Amino acid sequence: MDDDWKFIKEVYSLNDLPDDSLPEFVFWGRSNVGKSSLINLLTKKKIAKTSKSPGRTQSLVLFQFKKNLRILDFPGYGFSRIPKRKEFSLDMLIDKYLSQRENLKGLFLLVDSRLGLKEIDNKILESLSKINLEIFIVFTKIDKLKNKNEKEKIKILIDKIHKKHYKKIFNTSIHKSKGIILLKKFLFKSL
Repeated sequence: MDDDWKFIKEVYSLNDLPDDSLPEFVFWGRSNVGKSSLINLLTKKKIAKTSKSPGRTQSLVLFQFKKNLRILDFPGYGFSRIPKRKEFSLDMLIDKYLSQRENLKGLFLLVDSRLGLKEIDNKILESLSKINLEIFIVFTKIDKLKNKNEKEKIKILIDKIHKKHYKKIFNTSIHKSKGIILLKKFLFKSL
């Protein structure tokens, strides 16, 4: 099953998107939150390029499972080393994709569990609420919570998010497969 995942292409314009009706799911979050690493874990392949420096992803990167579904790795928001002019065109591309792409089925917003929701995450969630789109929260790096206090803070945050109608929340780690397996099952079940 994992051999059926493949990199499709990088997209810099809506015209470059595949002209079909395959369901698409977006993975988005702050720079260096772990989007590409999560995609690699979901696919059990190193098909998404990872980097320690923010701003590695500078396009919409498409991956496809057979002829069943497609996932997109969005550029991270927040701090990055992308030139401002290019950042503006990426923002425009993302905005157009989110508001115009008919086969977009859902968006997974990734949040670093050590940092919780930042002001920029809340602004993104607020702007996404204006689009008729299912949004799922994915906490990354859950294994890096060091003590009981940090774990309790994230539990309180998860409870608060549930009350804001984000019913599906995933806790993930590159070192523990449970959250990844649940996310993968959910992704395929939603087809």
